[in-house]
Amino acid sequence: MICVIDQKQTRIQYRAGCLLLRHKGEKVRSLPISQLEQVVVYGNPVADTAVWRNLADAAVPVVMLAVHGPPQAAMLGSGLAVRLPLRRMQHRLADDAGACLAMARWFVGRKITGYHLPLATLSDRFAPSERVRQRFLDRLRLAGHHLDHAATVSEVMGVEGGLAQAWFALLAATLPARHRFQGRNRRPPRDPVNSLLSLAYTLLLSEVRQALLIEGFDPSLGFLHQEYPGREALALDFQEIFRPAVDDFVLDWLATAPLDRSSFYYRREEGCRLAKATRPLFYQAWARRREEWPRHDGQGGPEQRAPIRELLLGQTAAARQFMADLEHSDEGQQDVP
Repeated sequence: MICVIDQKQTRIQYRAGCLLLRHKGEKVRSLPISQLEQVVVYGNPVADTAVWRNLADAAVPVVMLAVHGPPQAAMLGSGLAVRLPLRRMQHRLADDAGACLAMARWFVGRKITGYHLPLATLSDRFAPSERVRQRFLDRLRLAGHHLDHAATVSEVMGVEGGLAQAWFALLAATLPARHRFQGRNRRPPRDPVNSLLSLAYTLLLSEVRQALLIEGFDPSLGFLHQEYPGREALALDFQEIFRPAVDDFVLDWLATAPLDRSSFYYRREEGCRLAKATRPLFYQAWARRREEWPRHDGQGGPEQRAPIRELLLGQTAAARQFMADLEHSDEGQQDVP
């Protein structure tokens, strides 16, 4: 269950394992924390400190979104799990150039595989021309080749960035003009598609971050994304794996939701954002997708679906095993592979 709090004059209290929501002093809802999977807060509700403590103890990710001004988000979650051997291994590998490169390839390789999912939805929902579709498929195959031969993390980042640019160029050439999409932009997003992508990526990042904390990884130390003050690089690394599925969600929602000009608003500093009346439609669709998140093998096999938390923990487990294998291989014991 997702809880979205976006009404003014709302107070949030903790009572006997539940969140108690009051609006203008009147009780609105009582939500058992054990049933919550994500909490999204808009604006400035008044909340007891016990609310945040108990949500953190229950490992429920919280995203706080600004209503006015530049689009910024704050995320709350539980503390790091006490798994020192895992974190020590992560830090050792992050200091090894060969292992760092192998991990960077690991993340981008999974992202490349995932592009088959939104490409199928784009083809079904919006019918791109065969010429532009084939152009992207050629870039997709070329990206896999370049990834195998990348000699540095910077080159891996170049492979990922070039493919992402080709993907958004395909969207710009395919999506109807009413969506005003001409390419990826953010901080702030300038059109409805970018607004949805930014919001969905933020929600995804909160899920990724929580999964890493549960597993005991240090979310600040990454392999593909480098260290930067205030940025949790490993969370961004894992997010890359799931970005194509977010794009798929946005494309599907654009094609099926009853949207019109009033569904979004635009301001110079804030960019393009979902209108308040449209938010429930978006979050209802997001809640459904979270429970049936697609997993696509990229080989034309049947699509499988599972809760996103299950898939996230599956990827963290796979990464943990890959890291352990690297420690015992020659690839993780050299400066340049």
